[in-house]
Parts: sequence; structure tokens; C-alpha cells
Amino acid sequence: MPFASLLNAREDGEAPWRQMVRTFVAVAICWIIGETTGLVETTWSLITALIVTQSSIDQTVSTARDQIVGTVIGAVVGTLAITAQLFIGTYWTIFWIALAPLAYLAAIRPSLRFAGVTLMIVYLLPARDSNPYWPLTERLTAIFLGVIVSLIVSFVVLHASARRRGFLTASRMFREMDELLQAALRREEMWSELEDRNDQCARKLLVINDCVAEAYHENWGLLEKRHPILSVLPALMRRMLSDTMLVARAINAGKDRGGFSGVAGLHTGLSHAYRSLARRCEIHAAGKAHETPFRPGREDVLSALPTLGQDALPEMHFVIALLRQDLRRATDVLMSEPESRAKDLRAMIGK
Repeated sequence: MPFASLLNAREDGEAPWRQMVRTFVAVAICWIIGETTGLVETTWSLITALIVTQSSIDQTVSTARDQIVGTVIGAVVGTLAITAQLFIGTYWTIFWIALAPLAYLAAIRPSLRFAGVTLMIVYLLPARDSNPYWPLTERLTAIFLGVIVSLIVSFVVLHASARRRGFLTASRMFREMDELLQAALRREEMWSELEDRNDQCARKLLVINDCVAEAYHENWGLLEKRHPILSVLPALMRRMLSDTMLVARAINAGKDRGGFSGVAGLHTGLSHAYRSLARRCEIHAAGKAHETPFRPGREDVLSALPTLGQDALPEMHFVIALLRQDLRRATDVLMSEPESRAKDLRAMIGK
């Protein structure tokens, strides 16, 4: 599938190149601004841009927040240390006293590790001016410049759409859940192998969660209004994976207890539903959900869902009923008008 190939390319090789370009652009912009404005401590903006510019907006924002908070704390402690050194005259003793609380903060909150780094930058490095506070101002200006440039670059330079990637990942997840059920029904794989398939799907669920977190930043917190289906996608896929694995477990447990013939006809209808939902996710990823009505449609998918035979085990009837219920919810969500009913969609999947 073209969409699956695109996702493979992005996961396997495209993202590192995107990140390389973003990092290079952020560092280059900091250098140009520093050279243009005559910023003496430009080096620190370059280093900050290298640290803060991450592969996603969510990671960049998180790192930038840590950098800003740590820098402010380190700057305050560094200013006090410089002042104390001017009055007392003891250089290293003051440094170790100042570093101790910052090291403790970093131990209990690793996100504050930049505080100790900032202390070293403003206190240990030699000043080029007779005013001991001026280098502190220059260095802090450079650090904040690096943070601002990194944030801007992460939003505008070669940024891959989190919405697109989230739906493509959901599509692959639907197809892998279909294969998981096929493997369970064929009875050709051990339970440990089925669990490995489940783990692969679970990893994709984590990717979808990351995509939604990224999309919140892309949409400035308005994801529920702009892309309501994406906002409920993690909960939907989590329930579908849970149901799929529950059915696979029931099939695996019941195959030695008789009554397995009652589930022999499950695969065709379920596979049709999974593949239809996967294709629908690809249509959402391409932004074509408003165009020509999708075929097969919602009713076609629901009418093809299987009904168990009378000789199936009671627990099989139970888990299939759960799966059918959530497949109905999935078709209601993914095959509805995509950008109109955020509250209804969240209520529909019980979020």
C-alpha cells in the first residue's frame, strides 16, 4: 500500500534526515543572528539549539521548558554566587556550596539538570569584561535565543504531520490485528507468538499516543475542534487491541475443549471489518474523508460481522459480542463525518 510504504520510509530513514536538517537550520539561524547583532556569547545559543531541537514538537517543547526553568534557577543561584564571591573572595568554596542544592534538585527532578549547567556557565567561565555580571547577561541572552529559534524551527521546518502519521499507524495496527486473529484461527502459532504480535500492536499504540500529543501542539490545544477523530483514536485503538487479544485468547484456550468449529466462520467477516477500517484510516490520513463516500460503507461492514454457531463455547460468545460492539463503535467513529462531533465521538467510545 502506498500509505504503508510512506510510513515505513518515515520510520526507517526519513525522520533522521528531517531531524538533521532541522538541527542544522536551528544552529545556523542562531549563528547568523549572533553575528548580525554582535552577540559576544553566540556559542551558547548554538549549543542550546543543538540540545533543544528534537525530532518532534512535543519533545522540543518539553526540552525547551526544562531548559528555560533550569536556566532561570541556575541564573539566580549563579548571580548569588557571583555576588558572594565579590564580597567574600572565596572562589571554589562558594561554587561547591551553590552547586550542592542544584545537584540535589537534579537528582529528584532530572528535568532541572540544566540548572547546574547554567551555574557553571555563568560562574566558572572567565569574564571578558570588568563587570562580572555582564557575561551572565550575555550568556543568558544567548541561551534564550537558542530556545526560541529551536521552537520556531521545530514548527516550520520539515515538520511531518502528526495527524497523518497517527492515522497511518492506526491503519497498520488494524492490519496487524487482522493477522493476529488469522494466526489464532489457523491454530498454527503458539500463544507466545501471538503475544509477540500483540506487543507489536502495543508499540504502535504508543506511537499513536505520541502522535496525538504532537498534534495538540500543532493545533495549539484545539485538537478536539479541528480533528476530533484523531483526539479519540488512542482510546478507540486501545479497546480494539484489548478485544482482539481477548478473542485470540479465547480461541487459543478453547481449541482443546471442543466447540472450536463454532468459530470457524469468524475470519471472513472480521477480516473484512479490520481491512475496511484500516483503509478508512488511510483515507483520513490523506485528508480525503469529505470526498466521495467510502466503499464499502458502514452498513456493509456491520452486516458482514459474523455470528457464532450454537456449538461455540459460552466464553467465545461473550468475547465476540464485545468485539462486535467495539467494531460498531469503530465504524461509527471512523466512517462518520470526521470533523463535526467531538463530544459525540468521545461519548461513543466511552472516553
